[in-house]
Amino acid sequence: MEVLRRYLFFIVGLFVNSFGICLIIKGDLGSSPISSLPYTFSMKFPISLGTLTFILNLFLIAGQIIMQKKDFNKREWLQLPVSVVFGIFIDASMFMLSWIEPHNYFHKFSLLIIGCIILGLGVSMEVIANVVMLSGEAFVRSLSQTTRKEFGIVKIFFDTSLMVLACIASLIMFGSILGVREGTVVAALLVGFVARIFNRHLAFIDKWLINGTFSTKQETHIETNTNSGLIITIAREYGSGGHEIGMKVAQKLNIPFYDREFIENIPMDEHISRDFAQKHEQNISNPLLYEMILQDFSVPIEKSLSADDHLFVAQSRMIRKLANQGPCVIVGRCADYVLRDFPNVLRVFIHADLEFKLKKACEEYGETEDSAIQKIKSTDNSRALHYKTYTGNDWRDASRYDLCLCSSEIGISGCCEIIEAMAKQKYGIKANNS
Repeated sequence: MEVLRRYLFFIVGLFVNSFGICLIIKGDLGSSPISSLPYTFSMKFPISLGTLTFILNLFLIAGQIIMQKKDFNKREWLQLPVSVVFGIFIDASMFMLSWIEPHNYFHKFSLLIIGCIILGLGVSMEVIANVVMLSGEAFVRSLSQTTRKEFGIVKIFFDTSLMVLACIASLIMFGSILGVREGTVVAALLVGFVARIFNRHLAFIDKWLINGTFSTKQETHIETNTNSGLIITIAREYGSGGHEIGMKVAQKLNIPFYDREFIENIPMDEHISRDFAQKHEQNISNPLLYEMILQDFSVPIEKSLSADDHLFVAQSRMIRKLANQGPCVIVGRCADYVLRDFPNVLRVFIHADLEFKLKKACEEYGETEDSAIQKIKSTDNSRALHYKTYTGNDWRDASRYDLCLCSSEIGISGCCEIIEAMAKQKYGIKANNS
């Protein structure tokens, strides 16, 4: 039933998506990058925009087959029926909006903004559904894997190429540029921002997709002999000892510990390469690129807005799955936010002074002092940006945690003792003294 709910929700999101795209087009200030080429041809030939979009998708699917050859698996053929449905939705939306004829720039710009908001909602729904992707994003993924280039760079090249081709075709057919205007840039910059806002506020829908209910309570609850479902999440600065603290607390309480295991498990469940997970987890590879990338907002990459988003979605689903299985300690990955609706979550933040972190980075992680300073700064900045991007909150905001501990003052053992005491006092958890 979960699969059925996800596909139904995805189809609804696909329609919302197409409606937003068509509303942007009706604003007459341009179209989204992926739609620019078929939209330009639709103004010249008596072929519907939906049909031309489907034809473009066929070429993109063929391109994937050429690049992937034997690696083009059966699952990728789902792009074909999805593209058919998407084309039908585009034509239906254009028909529904045929009465709209903006007469001034304010009206046009208003339609553009409303269209971007609706499109952002559709993208968010597809992110939450997390089932399939359209050929535009799949083509970019294949090209990125074939050329071994950063997805964001390949995406910009792909979208820019489509817009350039649309401009060239427009100049040949009309003698001027039509279909690519300021609205194309506005949509590229605004839709992703809007979609991420919707992602945060619609996260509760994932509970319905998984369990068929909007209840905020855990549906699966596994108890052990000494623990009653406590989940401990640990956010930590680089070099503060958060990993070690989490591991020792888990051992003391005799409950599972999860940190780097995410990297090893997610690729099997979500088809994310291990190399990508190791490089990008808890990190936005290029903040400026991430915010300004001209993406195909008609469907998200790897069932999400981008490869970074897909990794976050995959990790979040695994975090909720592990939390539903029973008590455990989870380090990083915005777990405190992901489990915000779960009962019995003890949220901990570990920080330390620079001298302490430098010593640990040099002695335990093998860094030189110069490289350690840069590593500490860049890692903590990346974690803060990652947290801000996906939660909208400040990573170091003490009000978001139940405990904020300074390991350089209290010590690793002291931090463990305080967390264990908190678990015992507030949640009645007993440590394993054996």
